[in-house]
Amino acid sequence: MDKTLKDSIDNFTNTKPINMKSILFPTDFSPSSQNAFKYACLLARDIGARIDVITVFHLPASDVADLPADYYPRLIEEQEEVLENKLKAFTQNVDCEDVLGRYDVAYGMFVPQEITSFAKMRDYELIVMGTKGSHNIMEKLMGSITTHTMMQAPCPVLAVPDGAIYEKVEKIAYATDFSLNDAHSVKMLIGIAKEIGAETYFVHVETHAELGRVGDMIEIENYPFEFSEFSVVNHKSVMLGLDNYMEEKGIDWLSLFLPRRRLWERLFHSSFTRKMTFHTNKPVLVFHE
Repeated sequence: MDKTLKDSIDNFTNTKPINMKSILFPTDFSPSSQNAFKYACLLARDIGARIDVITVFHLPASDVADLPADYYPRLIEEQEEVLENKLKAFTQNVDCEDVLGRYDVAYGMFVPQEITSFAKMRDYELIVMGTKGSHNIMEKLMGSITTHTMMQAPCPVLAVPDGAIYEKVEKIAYATDFSLNDAHSVKMLIGIAKEIGAETYFVHVETHAELGRVGDMIEIENYPFEFSEFSVVNHKSVMLGLDNYMEEKGIDWLSLFLPRRRLWERLFHSSFTRKMTFHTNKPVLVFHE
């Protein structure tokens, strides 16, 4: 048996299961965030989860440069009060009283870091965020708050594309490159799939005409994880291959694994994850080690 697969089997039982009863929703009050919040609330209702809402802010240096030092804390308090009221108004646009938990306003210079620190402190099991699409040059170069949160979060992150409409999730595809650490994310994925009553599909996109070699390598009959189907797709583009696969199979969510590797490898994988997240019109569920 291939060493990667053997190690996945050996590590599978050591991965912490997931119940997905507590969801954190960070918002910037944008239209895409409003739509993603509606999606998250309907998901929470389906699985009996609680959803908490947070927004993160900071005061630009130009706004405080000429203020007395003792006024700075007061300015933060005033802004927190304004944003708390804004959060309440934001949530009132969606019928979510039965699943809504708490509101939180956090102050910090680095939004993804504040979100992930809060998620870790309160032990959330899922973060749901909206994506706007990579339309401007800075976002293409730097990514977004959503993708930076994906890279740092202590739990899975579900990125909901702009305009996504919630329907019961029946099929989740896991795109695998046969990573040594597949077991970590796969066990969480299976837990999530069971929680929402969905089937799990495994797919690998092979960009070279080596279907036979890949098929032998993975030894599908011995693959230790529960799945409805395992497909190897041959396509010169991983993204287009996944697009075609999801369309053909009627996939509702795509799930990806973002490994902690050496810097250049991590940049490559995070770049693909970011591109796929902004490219697809399906929600993307991201795991990392």
